[in-house]
Order: sequence, then C-alpha cells, then structure tokens
Amino acid sequence: MEVEKVNIWLDCDVGNDDAMAIILALFHPKSNLMGISTCFGNTCLENCTINTIRILSSVGRSDVPVFKGAECSLKSVRATTKMHGNQGLYAADKLIQSFEPMQNIPLYDLIKKSAGEQKFVIVITGPQTNIAILLRDHPEIIPQIQEIVFMGGASGFGNATPNSEYNIYSDPEAAQFVIDTCKQHQLKLVMIALDLTYTCQLVESLQQRIKAINSKFSDWCLEMLQEFQAAYKAQEFDYPPIHDPVAVFYALHPELYITKPLFVAVDCESKLCYGRTVVDKQGVLGLEPTLEFGRKVLVEEFWNQMIEAIRLAAKNSKLE
Repeated sequence: MEVEKVNIWLDCDVGNDDAMAIILALFHPKSNLMGISTCFGNTCLENCTINTIRILSSVGRSDVPVFKGAECSLKSVRATTKMHGNQGLYAADKLIQSFEPMQNIPLYDLIKKSAGEQKFVIVITGPQTNIAILLRDHPEIIPQIQEIVFMGGASGFGNATPNSEYNIYSDPEAAQFVIDTCKQHQLKLVMIALDLTYTCQLVESLQQRIKAINSKFSDWCLEMLQEFQAAYKAQEFDYPPIHDPVAVFYALHPELYITKPLFVAVDCESKLCYGRTVVDKQGVLGLEPTLEFGRKVLVEEFWNQMIEAIRLAAKNSKLE
C-alpha cells in the first residue's frame, strides 16, 4: 500500500538541529521535500546556504532546490549565536558540495514551480523572515498552504535572552506578521516551542543507536551532534535537545502530538522582553486563540523515526 505523501517546503538556518530536520524531511517515508529556503540565523546566510547544500549533496539529493533567502531581519538586524560553531554546523568540512543554490528566481516562483497546484506545508526552523515576506508580497499563495509549522518561542523563558527564544528573537516582527496573517486568513499555524523540544534530548542510548549504523555519514552525524552536546553542557544540559526535526515530525505525524489552541503574541516593543512569545496558557486574557501550541509528543516514536531517517541517509550517502 502506497503511503500518502506530505509535501513540505522547509525554511531553515542550518544549524546542527536544522541538519537533522533536513534528514528527516528527506528520508521519512511520508515526506516529499519540495525545496528549501535558507535564512540568516545560526550563522550568516552564506554559511547557512552552503551547509544546506553540503547536507543535500552528501546524501545524494542535489535534486532538491535551494533558495538563498534573507540575510537579515525585517528591521535589518543580523542576530548571531555561538551554539552552532563558527560555520553554523560542526564538522561541515567533512561533507561534500556538488551544486549551487537557485539563481535569479524569486521564492514565490520557485515554490510554485515545485508545488504546481498541489497543497503543501511550510515548516520554519529558523527566523521567519522569508515566510513573512512571502505571505506579505504573495497572499495569493495562502489557499495552497495546508498549514505552517514553526519551531520557536517558549512560554515564560528563553535561550537568547531570559525571556526570548533565539528563532523568534532574531526577527520578532516577522513572527508576529506570520501569526497575524494566519489568523486573518484562517490558516492553521502550529508552534513547536522550547517547552516541547526540551523533552526530545539525544540521550546516550540514542547516540549508541546512531553509532551502530556504522557508516561515514552516520559517524559524521554523531560527531556533529556530540559537538552540539558539548555546547549544551556549557549551559548545564547533560544532553542536547534536538529542536528542529520536532517541527518536521509534526507535519508528518500530527496524531502523535497533543496540542492546544492558545492566544500567542510576540513582544515587539519591550526593552527587557523584546522577542518574547506571550503564551496565554490559562486563557486569562480572554482573547481568541491565534495558533495551535504543541504540548506533548511521543518522544520514543519521534526518535525511532529520526534514527531510521539517519540510517536511510547513510545508505544513500556519497561520502567516501
């Protein structure tokens, strides 16, 4: 029996956990990855784009088009982080690069070329700048979008500032624009926040399962993730949470999640709390929900399918 595919457009800022999101979107049996747009974020736009192409090239998927997107936020700010190393992807030099990003074609045109008239899901795992611009300049594409799933935000804490999560903090205005646009057009928007992704940590037993795949590509994955782990240990985590593929996994298996419709807004004005996602869990504001807030996922099943995707990527690998 043939599996019904989910058409996915992935917007990312690769990134160690973004790398895992790409692998899951490429090799999950339900996923049809139509293309990828890159954005500034974990590192500069140039690095994020090269990192994306290196992953695709290394697993033999140069057929997936890559769009080189926004190099700064809607306010022309470039946020930076050291969590992902100087290149944004640990051990990136061990990968190969066999093609270049698409040239001289707008994101809207590339998505339409890839999707045709099919419905598709947008998954955002970095700042939301590219998708805010897409929705602003081409609202005619909205009826074709099944839903937007984003990794970002948190309820009452942060990792970029005491109150702000990094992806949202990188472009709060873009994130709020996406929320407002989805609300206006009744387009389903799903928030996969730190609250949820912190439950999906790469514990030792999972690392051993990746090690057991025993290929050059799976060895690279493990080395990259262990470098990521070292960065998290400096923040008093024993094991690294792997944030971004949790958003891709929702697009493929929403039945494995518990979500709740909540009012969520982004603070775009406060000096101390700029970029904070205000998550009204108790409904005290009495306002209509603006999105679906991810509360739980079947963590074991997420990891089973993530590791299977790594195994398939390794089988397809072009690394020698």
